[in-house]
Amino acid sequence: MRYAKGHKEETRRAILEKAAYRFRQDGINAVGIKTLMSDAGLTHGGFYAHFRSRDALVAEAAEEALRRTYERLKSVTANAEPERRLDAFVAGYLSPQHFEDMSGGCAGAALAPEIAREDEETRRRFRRGIERIVEYLADLLPAGGTDADRHERAHSIFALMMGSVQLARIGVDRRSARSILAGAKASALAMAETPWAGTEPARHGQAIASA
Repeated sequence: MRYAKGHKEETRRAILEKAAYRFRQDGINAVGIKTLMSDAGLTHGGFYAHFRSRDALVAEAAEEALRRTYERLKSVTANAEPERRLDAFVAGYLSPQHFEDMSGGCAGAALAPEIAREDEETRRRFRRGIERIVEYLADLLPAGGTDADRHERAHSIFALMMGSVQLARIGVDRRSARSILAGAKASALAMAETPWAGTEPARHGQAIASA
């Protein structure tokens, strides 16, 4: 049977998208190749025509999931006024909707503990995806600081947010989860607005007095 041009690429993409979804929903170790191929409407035997191994699929699917997280966060900030984009990023990531949507949410929050036990290549590709998000967050921080300062602060803020989503998901009490997310939002914004080294915050009333 002959397939239309591009069929193999489309099939591979379908497997990859299903894997990115399933891994976040059920966990990497809980999902087998047979399940993924069934999700994509394919037979188990056809898997190796698209990926050399399950490990190769895990690495690429994790990278794909983080790419989607990056694009989602960019879209959250796109419609905000420039001075509100950091708020939009933080609020979007720590929203109840994101907390409840593990299968479609941040791959970092959903998969980081499992990825830490995967091979070096998978960890490297996953870290690269995280770094892309961190660099975007660094660009949203208030003006000032060196590139290294901004990157370090963005890392800390993202780690706080990612860990808070993980912690909120552990519990069974939705009210407690929302409290964790609200506290994380306040802390993340406070970290972002901390004066950079070598600068001093404006004293209360200073701007008014000099106007």
